[in-house]
Amino acid sequence: MKGWFFWGAFGAATLVTALACWVGWVFFIHPMDEAVKTANRLEQRCAAALGISPRILANAGVLFAQKSHVEVLVTATRETTVEETFEGQNPSGGDVRVQAQFFAEAGVFTRAPFQIDVRKGGRLVDADLPQVKILRLEMRDPVVLEPRGTLWMDLPERLKLRVARSLERLAKQGMVAQGMLETASTELENRVRAVGVEAGCEIVFKSQPEAE
Repeated sequence: MKGWFFWGAFGAATLVTALACWVGWVFFIHPMDEAVKTANRLEQRCAAALGISPRILANAGVLFAQKSHVEVLVTATRETTVEETFEGQNPSGGDVRVQAQFFAEAGVFTRAPFQIDVRKGGRLVDADLPQVKILRLEMRDPVVLEPRGTLWMDLPERLKLRVARSLERLAKQGMVAQGMLETASTELENRVRAVGVEAGCEIVFKSQPEAE
């Protein structure tokens, strides 16, 4: 009788221990392990696809610090032509009217904060993306329309500087109004989302401040 009691108690204790181990593995150890594996895959794929390794957290700890292999990540480009009249700026009298083409690149500076937080289980990931900005705006082929026959290079340096700044401002305002930053932001999200798919997880984006 005592032998049966001993083996019964031993079996019950073994069953309880096994159950406790199973619960610990399923609800604690395995989810945390999967989160770390996802973080490792994200770090590798972000570096390869984006040139940025974001700050990656998992299990309430930082696994990877942010680092970048490029200065900027361009996610949208656009060209536009602007024209403006500058009254009374002709050194010989009258107005000056200038037209110029502009080429712009929008995206993010890779040193701007970029953070990814892997949830337990590694299936869902919260991403806090850098703010999208116009990274470069280059004036090309300025043409003096008025007075006729005047070349851009013939304008006084001070006037050329003023005209270039004004046209650049117009070009930037126009591109922003036409949704260039929204296009760049959507493309950035798509690229990060694609990285998540490759890493076997779903990216959940945090709300972003208004792009500049």
